[in-house]
Amino acid sequence: MSHLIRTYLPLDADDLRALDETGALPDRSRDAFAVTERLRAAAPAEDDEGLEYLATQDAATQAAARDLRVVAAVDVDGDRVTHLPDAQVASAVRIEGPPPRRRVASFHVLDPAGERDVDIDLELSWYDATELSLVRRTIG
Repeated sequence: MSHLIRTYLPLDADDLRALDETGALPDRSRDAFAVTERLRAAAPAEDDEGLEYLATQDAATQAAARDLRVVAAVDVDGDRVTHLPDAQVASAVRIEGPPPRRRVASFHVLDPAGERDVDIDLELSWYDATELSLVRRTIG
């Protein structure tokens, strides 16, 4: 087995329901975000924590653009992660196959659209991986 890569995936209500009811996300490739070499090169002054924050913000920005409110931090086998060197966003990756619930580290929920300030970083509320039911109730 290859090493695990922490990825950040924007999720919709159907993804959350599948994760809750079947124990895995639907089986399809999906766009995600991670600390990539491109991101390290783009933000050389950032430490690992700062780079993780930037990847999380990229995922939250994509989620908000798609009217989604949840980003999951998921550890994925490295051989299932494809780096996208031509993507506009330096942290962009693609994941193949369904990440299982046991690999979800946490959930991050964006404030509702009317409560967001577009001029600052997106505020995210952190939820433990065991709080999936609460996350589902929170987003309605």
